[in-house]
Amino acid sequence: MGKKILIIDDQPDILEVLTEILEILNHEVVAITSGHNLDKKFQETHFDMVITDYQMPDMTGVDIAKKIKSKYNGIKVYIISGYHQLLSEEKMHEYGISGLLNKPFDIEELKRIVNA
Repeated sequence: MGKKILIIDDQPDILEVLTEILEILNHEVVAITSGHNLDKKFQETHFDMVITDYQMPDMTGVDIAKKIKSKYNGIKVYIISGYHQLLSEEKMHEYGISGLLNKPFDIEELKRIVNA
């Protein structure tokens, strides 16, 4: 089996597409629409990686990355964004963000990220 990956996005269609792709690649996926259940999900399962949308109604991907870095250090966090060069490398490191995944998705890029 591959990695355990938590996906957070407020758009159900994005969650569905990412879940399908990652499951085809033999990863175990949990998909949620809000970062508010983050602690509960981490109590239930140890995740190897989190992929989160940048902009959501309740909190940003940066908020989620900061929370993960402070409470669950060592988890890779990737942010999905339609904006290129959203954050500097310095800020990404400071916030605990491993990288950005651009919209629209490139499946080869997604494979590279999850298999790293």
